[in-house]
Amino acid sequence: MPDALPARSKHPALRVCRIEQFDAKGRGTGPTDTGGRLAVPYTIPGEVVEVEKLRRQEGRLRRVLEPSPVRIEPACAHFGVCGGCAWQHIDYAAQRQLKLDQIRERLSALDLCPEEESLCLEPSPPYAYRNRMDFIWWHDGRFGLRERGKWFSVVDLHECRLLPEEVMHTALEVNRRARALGLPFRDAKRQTPGLRYLVVRRGIFTGDLMVNFVSDPMDLPASLWEGLEGVTSVYQLVNDNLENDLSDGIPARLWGNPSYQERILDRIFEVGPRSFFQPNPAVAEKMAAYVRDRVNHRERRGGLLDLYCGIGLFSVCLADLFDHVTGVENNPEAVHWARINAAGLPISFVADDAETWLASPRREFDTLLVDPPRTGLHPRVIQAVLGQLFPNIVYVSCNPGRGLEDIAALAPHYRLHSARLFDQFPQTPHVELIAFLVRRN
Repeated sequence: MPDALPARSKHPALRVCRIEQFDAKGRGTGPTDTGGRLAVPYTIPGEVVEVEKLRRQEGRLRRVLEPSPVRIEPACAHFGVCGGCAWQHIDYAAQRQLKLDQIRERLSALDLCPEEESLCLEPSPPYAYRNRMDFIWWHDGRFGLRERGKWFSVVDLHECRLLPEEVMHTALEVNRRARALGLPFRDAKRQTPGLRYLVVRRGIFTGDLMVNFVSDPMDLPASLWEGLEGVTSVYQLVNDNLENDLSDGIPARLWGNPSYQERILDRIFEVGPRSFFQPNPAVAEKMAAYVRDRVNHRERRGGLLDLYCGIGLFSVCLADLFDHVTGVENNPEAVHWARINAAGLPISFVADDAETWLASPRREFDTLLVDPPRTGLHPRVIQAVLGQLFPNIVYVSCNPGRGLEDIAALAPHYRLHSARLFDQFPQTPHVELIAFLVRRN
């Protein structure tokens, strides 16, 4: 029997809640003294907390009555309001263990068990690890990230511990200059144009710094970026659609290099202004090294098919281990940068949807690598894989909950040989999974 909850608060909206577990969003959940159940952000399993009941079965933390031994003081002054982090109140070693436990439970629920090695997690620097941040310019002059759970509110930031300090300093300086120049900021409600986002992108291993101004069509003075230390590239991403709120647009280079560079396993990658790149390069390098090591253990390494290949990270890092490599990516701009990154290597790239390209037999490949978006593999891709039965599959997942469901769907013809977690996202509940599947005899 669990311990009884403390006496109920006399305030009708307050509840006492014993936190039992995390939900998929990283919120603590548990029963209340009134018999209900609430999800409460910024709590930890094992804690007893006083919360204000909100709608949709969510509570707002008011007081921690019985704290967890792994609760710590957050490093950032904005934590608890800014939507960028969810777990700064948890000791980093405990964060890693919590993520491991969650994925182990999910493996067990799906009756999946790696054959060769017990599941472990590769850590990350807990702070200053991100290579990109999309800061919002709000119509009233605020500059920062959205408030947790509120798309209509922005937290005016003066620090962000997820970024290297010098990158945050650059972002704040650009904002100071924009305000001093009296430049307009977009007002979504009134649909008036202006600056929308400042996207800063950093080569963690090279020091390159790209600055992207997302705006409606407008002239931007060079004084916004002139003299900024470390900046190697400046773009304007023009977005003239007043109905959307994307940190994206048609690129126009204003100054500097056409891309910024990142180095992974001694390979230089050119990253364009709209290109996706792994957000934590230090961990991305560990991921690439792990895949190389596991592939090296295979007896047969003829052809590699890299689906959802992006700008070619895995294709390039694995090219010397295979006779031939083909990358498939549905974004033509990403394919452009992939071809630049693969110059001189035996790699071909195809701009096509994975499900369309797999509709034809691809028997020249003995290893399939997939790195799909958070939604996982398209059902037609799963059916095509089951129909073609590649000898080996490497599944890279930024959403292990969904990725493991895909692996379970492949289980009738594939066994889970090994798997490892990589903590791409400290201070959040998210984690990356790499799994190796081998075709059953």
